[in-house]
Amino acid sequence: MAASPNPSPRTPDFPYWPFNCLSLYSQIARDVGNCTQAVSKSTDAMEAARAEADLGVKLFADLMQGYFELALAPWTAMASVMAARAEEAQPAPDAQVRPFKSRARTH
Repeated sequence: MAASPNPSPRTPDFPYWPFNCLSLYSQIARDVGNCTQAVSKSTDAMEAARAEADLGVKLFADLMQGYFELALAPWTAMASVMAARAEEAQPAPDAQVRPFKSRARTH
């Protein structure tokens, strides 16, 4: 009697890259472009200072979003693999239909 080999488990979808570098760079380029346009159209120093401050806030938000997604990448990947394994491990329950018998008396 020959033993059948175990089927190899499904490999996880690695590597998972959460925040694409090109999207981060393009977002930063848009922020710098918007700042440059705002500074070039400004008529006084306060408008230019406000545009530069907005650029700093937007750049900080972009970098924090990238860091947040990168920090959560291992947990997200692990959770998706665990969910896939849980779906594979438990077969769907079979629904068995039993006929309903009435207990009422008929005369």
